[in-house]
Amino acid sequence: MPYGYWGKVLFVDLSTGRVEAERLPDEVYRKYLGGYGLGVHILYERMPAGADPLGPENILGFLPGLLTGSGAPFSGRFMVAARSPLTGAWGDANCGGNFGPALRGAGYDGLFVTGVADRAVYLYIDGERVELRDAADLWGLDAVETEQTLRERLGSDVRVACIGPAGEQRSLLAGIVNDGGRIAARCGLGAVMGAKRLKAVVARGKARPPLADPQGFKRATADYRRLFRRRPSPWSRRVPSLFRRLLPLLRRLGIRPSGGPVQMVIDSFRIYGTAAGTAALIELGDAPVRNWTGIGPRDFPLDRSAHLSDDAVVQHNVRPYGCHACPVACGATVRLPDGGTGHKPEYETLAAFGPLVMNDDLAVVMRCNEICNRAGLDTISVGVAVAFALECAERGWLPPDLAGELPLRWGDGEAIVELVRRIVERRPGLGEWLADGVRRAAER
Repeated sequence: MPYGYWGKVLFVDLSTGRVEAERLPDEVYRKYLGGYGLGVHILYERMPAGADPLGPENILGFLPGLLTGSGAPFSGRFMVAARSPLTGAWGDANCGGNFGPALRGAGYDGLFVTGVADRAVYLYIDGERVELRDAADLWGLDAVETEQTLRERLGSDVRVACIGPAGEQRSLLAGIVNDGGRIAARCGLGAVMGAKRLKAVVARGKARPPLADPQGFKRATADYRRLFRRRPSPWSRRVPSLFRRLLPLLRRLGIRPSGGPVQMVIDSFRIYGTAAGTAALIELGDAPVRNWTGIGPRDFPLDRSAHLSDDAVVQHNVRPYGCHACPVACGATVRLPDGGTGHKPEYETLAAFGPLVMNDDLAVVMRCNEICNRAGLDTISVGVAVAFALECAERGWLPPDLAGELPLRWGDGEAIVELVRRIVERRPGLGEWLADGVRRAAER
């Protein structure tokens, strides 16, 4: 009897509609564990060399980790893997939220999808009940609308991983979304899902694989959780602002701070999430500025970067939340500039639509984040594409048919938001030019 894993994965061929649960030898788990490793094993063994990333032979894997859904702290994450249409090589993306534990809870250590459906479909998984269902009414909806529709239809206990319009249009910057804003964003895997005409995967399940030592596992996880039980100290809220004031002095003295007391770091993440260190990283030169041509302290100093960091971000919080089994709970629903609600931007998004494009208006970052979340786009890659266009415009390198289409200036918030919208829509001109990323844009 296996302990800690189910010993089976699910294979779905969209071309034929065939669904098969396959048991894997124990040796596979001992060698590759699960998640990323299991994906490497299956894709290497079963995908033909030279498979078209957007063709039927590419295998799209959804891969919970060995501890996913076990109750262990931080065990809610999952991997998505396939041959990347962005690079042509191995592609993987990591994601939080609640979909991974639901897939594992349905009784599978992984899901592998091949083929291309003859129409838009979604995959429904509830234990041994696995069905391909029509998704014609979902095609064209954004990721948030898709998830809401499916949960209203199937029950609030299901979890949904889906694509938005960007994946449907096979943008090479498209990711796969769950929980309305947690995205397996890298490597263009949303385009793979869109090419397969697979709008969503829906999973229901809360089962856990048997453990060899349930009481020992329970004690170990309880000991670890004790680190996170106490409320953050009031002093923890002062740390980022005090640290910012010290940074110029530390830089002049040649001191490069790293790490910190464990409890202080934990408290900082619980209060601010990944936004805790945005200003500090810019000041230390660890964040991109002006499409990587700038220097943080000189070109995006603290009086600007503070608008995109710690208190400036969390003042918009409406409700904190955490991914599955996460005791830090660094996420939050925030109030958006238009009065609606969305997800708090993470550090990478703050950097991509902040110093990378020379914007210090948090409202612009939040608008871009919401547009990308709903479209199912990788905010890092989209921010890089926008920065590329801004530098090309500055240097006079824009293709003649695109020059003058939209005023492109560093830090112009409205132009940045408009360009993101055009990328989402693959609008002819700048939008189509940038929709597949910087490399494709440069080649054109």
